[in-house]
Amino acid sequence: MRAIVCLWAVWAVASPTVAQVRGRVLSVDGTPLAGATVTLRATETRTRSDMDGAFVLEAPAGEAVVVGAARGYFNGSRVVIAPADEVELRLDAVPTEDEPHALASASSCGGCHTTQASEWARSAMRHAGTNAWVHDVYDGSGTEGGEGGFVYTRDSIHREASPSSECAACHEPLRWAVEPFASLSHLDDASPSLTEGVTCTICHQMVSVDLSRPNAPGLFPGVVRFARPADGSPVMFGRLGDVDYVSPGAMRAAYLPTIGSEVCATCHQDANDPDHDHDFDEANSVVSEPTFLEWLASDYANPESSSFATCADCHMRTTLEPRACNISLPYERPEGQVRSHDIRGTTAEYLENALTLTLDAEFRDGALHADVTLTNDLTGHHVPTGVTVRNVILLVEAFANDARLAQTEGPVLDALAGEGDPAEGYFGGLPGKLYAKRNHGAAGPGTPPVFFSEAVGISADNRLAAGASDHTTYRFALPSSDAAVEVRARVIYRRAWRALVDAKGWTEDGHGRPLADLSGPDFGHLMESATRRLSFVATDGGVDAGPREELDAGPPPDAGTTPSGGGCGCHTSHGGPTTLAWITLFAVARRRTRNAG
Repeated sequence: MRAIVCLWAVWAVASPTVAQVRGRVLSVDGTPLAGATVTLRATETRTRSDMDGAFVLEAPAGEAVVVGAARGYFNGSRVVIAPADEVELRLDAVPTEDEPHALASASSCGGCHTTQASEWARSAMRHAGTNAWVHDVYDGSGTEGGEGGFVYTRDSIHREASPSSECAACHEPLRWAVEPFASLSHLDDASPSLTEGVTCTICHQMVSVDLSRPNAPGLFPGVVRFARPADGSPVMFGRLGDVDYVSPGAMRAAYLPTIGSEVCATCHQDANDPDHDHDFDEANSVVSEPTFLEWLASDYANPESSSFATCADCHMRTTLEPRACNISLPYERPEGQVRSHDIRGTTAEYLENALTLTLDAEFRDGALHADVTLTNDLTGHHVPTGVTVRNVILLVEAFANDARLAQTEGPVLDALAGEGDPAEGYFGGLPGKLYAKRNHGAAGPGTPPVFFSEAVGISADNRLAAGASDHTTYRFALPSSDAAVEVRARVIYRRAWRALVDAKGWTEDGHGRPLADLSGPDFGHLMESATRRLSFVATDGGVDAGPREELDAGPPPDAGTTPSGGGCGCHTSHGGPTTLAWITLFAVARRRTRNAG
């Protein structure tokens, strides 16, 4: 009994007593704020206020800092001694003015947020304005061969009615924030509006996005609003809701839980405006960037789903950083609360963790059959997504003793995979399938795809939606004699149509990195691959397979599993007209560690 009492005493000393903090969240004029978030600062302990603004928050007994946050208000905190009752958290409203004065550059943020500024400086966001491909398509000035192929300012049917084409709305937003409808600055322009691309204040001072007009591009007037008080006082939005630090003249934290999704919609969802009436959601508008609405229609956008994840949850990785700034504060944050600002998208890590590929092969009915399934089980939007030149190629090939077997049935890659020598990455005509969204112009469906600005319709869209699978089947001719047969399936990501790459003479991507689309053996980024090896033994003209070694393969593995056995075998009854063959099946799969991002 004494031992039990002693153990209880030790536990009581080691374990902090849980107490309750009760109170209300109010505006400064005393109006109850329902649905406000109340957080024990720098923890995952939080609750929400009820219709009367009342809340109950559990906290360790003793001193605690409780922070209230509500959309449209600055965060407000109180130091309390828990347990505590009748705690009032009064929140100041964020000013509603959106005076068109210039937003601060990243240099004003980097002094206190050095790590985040350094991460952002490496990101595609920072380089949105200096993306050479964007300048090549807009005015042909991005690269030496940029005037090849389509150039908007020269070739577009809309170049006079809409000379800017709204490019700068996303690629030079600092300029658009004060000068709507401005054209994209020249690539040689060294001003921060171009060189900083999508900078800190673009995301962290955006107060609202009108989602009833989701297809308006970028910082379109009347759709996107910033918190820009006339007196220039700073407002900085975040989604943690427990930042109570105030730096007079530099920043004051406010709550915006949708900063990880709605803010992204401004540039990752848009359509064209062929009649130039500034209505991008009418019937004759053709969607270009579809990513936000793809996510919104998926299970990933459902807060009640186990798959729920915002754009930031996937594309801004968690870190082990205990602080989000250089200021010496009396607390540290738990692992994972501070996210990286090296915002990633079509990097190797993400491309190789987007889809799942399965491949099965067998000899049947006088032919070699290959069955391929491609599943979008790891991505919260379509694959591929983004601008319509993006495409994914499924390439399926069969070889006997390293000689290519002829395809007899099944889909083939069309001209958009490239017309020319397969050894140079021109895969048109080979077995497989190309996944993409294809816009057509006034010439109608069936013609080569056009840029979104010229589109009047969508000829086809067979991209893989979140959670969707696509199955294709291929037949190949049998070898003429005994052979080691190999079936290969590859999933390859390309940043642009091969014809466009050739027309522009691109050898690097828009950020100056070597272009994988031109590099063998895959001529694109290899997302997934799978290989099946079979032994074909034919006697009496392929009528009798003869004896074979018994092997047990177990269940067919997918592209990401190590095979559990050595193979499997089968044969048909003797004497029939069907070609007989014994199969020794081995699975060789390329795999990577899965990580949803």
